[in-house]
Amino acid sequence: MMTQIKKDRHKIWKNSILSVEAIIDESLWDRQLIFDFQKTLNKISYEIYKSSDLMNTNKINSVSVLFAGDKKIIELNNRFRKINLPTNVLSFPSFIERNKKIFLGDIIFSAETIFKEAKRDKKSCNNHLIHLFIHGFLHLLGYDHQTEDNAKIMEGLEVKILKTLKIDNPYQ
Repeated sequence: MMTQIKKDRHKIWKNSILSVEAIIDESLWDRQLIFDFQKTLNKISYEIYKSSDLMNTNKINSVSVLFAGDKKIIELNNRFRKINLPTNVLSFPSFIERNKKIFLGDIIFSAETIFKEAKRDKKSCNNHLIHLFIHGFLHLLGYDHQTEDNAKIMEGLEVKILKTLKIDNPYQ
């Protein structure tokens, strides 16, 4: 049996360089937070592309985003990383190219973990979500933080992008 998705839970956000297909668990996510995130998505994606040299491509990229919670993130983290704990964001790179479009992969957020971290670190949930989207997106582009050198590169790029969005360095 196929599960029907309520219309207001499925969103598609597009601009000239990026298409984001989002599924939102509205029992966990605040509508205003999602609305605020969506309002800044054009600027976020432009800054990611500019900072990571993707502006030279004539292809439209797409990602899927799942706004879920700890239950889903634990399930995925356990299945794919063998870690039976929640995390704030997971990324699954794909890089499938068709015509003039590239599907970069999936980004999954956990509401409970993100809200808890934002409160703990005394930052807005919106700014934390934006940072984690950038972090997850960079993973889709092949960046990682497995070594100290790679972490410096990835975190430096995150901080650079966040600064253009007037968001404080999350690593200080």
